[in-house]
Amino acid sequence: MSHSYTAATLFVFGFACFASFSWGVKGHFRSTGKMPPGMKLVSLLSLLGFIIFAGRLALMDISAQADVALWLFVGSLALFNWTINATRRTPPTLAFDTDKPAFLLLHGPYQYVRHPFYLSYMLFWTGTAVAFSGALPWLTPLVMLAVYQHAASREERKFADSDFRNDYAAYQRRAGMFMPRPTIFLNG
Repeated sequence: MSHSYTAATLFVFGFACFASFSWGVKGHFRSTGKMPPGMKLVSLLSLLGFIIFAGRLALMDISAQADVALWLFVGSLALFNWTINATRRTPPTLAFDTDKPAFLLLHGPYQYVRHPFYLSYMLFWTGTAVAFSGALPWLTPLVMLAVYQHAASREERKFADSDFRNDYAAYQRRAGMFMPRPTIFLNG
């Protein structure tokens, strides 16, 4: 594949991920009031990260692993849409919202991982780094991974302090935070 075709393909799939995630903020997730400051930061960092990614596509050589980046984008979109479908009736609140949990999601991708939305974002940001050679492209994904880890930990504490604490503790033993536990496939 030529550089321009590869760059265009990565841009289209990357933009599809970014646009889907952006739609989710306003079109799917609930908020108990104004957008939480932490979510504003995530939105700003995401926009900046995507602009940097698009700039790199235009200015830098693409790595030999561009196909891996593309598959990470496809996996990200697939997981994001599966999670949207699983939460259509009971959308979760925005990251960093201060609500008390009103329900526990255990179906769809939630049966395998506790934070499938964050995993889909992580797959996307990893793809933006894999598309290029060198260490610098990994800066944005590492920052975003740290932010998602922090947001997920906050959400875990909300469940630990809620009426769902016992059910959530059992759920934590069955499903990984971001990666499925191997035992889930062995035990069915």
